[in-house]
Amino acid sequence: MASLTDERLADEVTPPGPGWPEAEGFRVKQCLRIVLKEEWEHRLYAERDLTLLEKEN
Repeated sequence: MASLTDERLADEVTPPGPGWPEAEGFRVKQCLRIVLKEEWEHRLYAERDLTLLEKEN
């Protein structure tokens, strides 16, 4: 992360094989944003479930 520059974040990458979206390119910045958002949402989901489980005990 520390080595990412504005230029590198602006680079475009394409998926290595078939899948969705088909051969659509993404900027490195978009990829990073997607991963961070997914991780954030997963954490919120896990914390919510842990809170519910703690209340049941």
